[in-house]
Amino acid sequence: MGITTNGLSVIAANMTGSALPTYIAIGIGSDVYASGNIALDAESDRNQINSTDLTTPKEVTFIANWSPQEISGTILHEFGAITTGSTLINREVLTGSLVFDGEQELQIQQTYTFNI
Repeated sequence: MGITTNGLSVIAANMTGSALPTYIAIGIGSDVYASGNIALDAESDRNQINSTDLTTPKEVTFIANWSPQEISGTILHEFGAITTGSTLINREVLTGSLVFDGEQELQIQQTYTFNI
């Protein structure tokens, strides 16, 4: 996973209590990751982060879920965490794609480890 330049700024700001990522977005874009990415290549949906896990020292995990109904017909190529102000924190591009037919749920967990 690559963290964007803007994402590094947001992470640094969070060390002093600024806004955290509030959404995980998914998309169909397949362009390669670049540190200057400011958005997903082709965002198709975003869901609010519904769980944050801080139980492991120096780690934070953000979790977002999609139900079978809302993900039905979706093709997933990319995803990333986004702040309320729409700052892209990171972007992950899959080597292939996942196609959802209405039978599956989707849960994306993004864990950030800080080695200070």
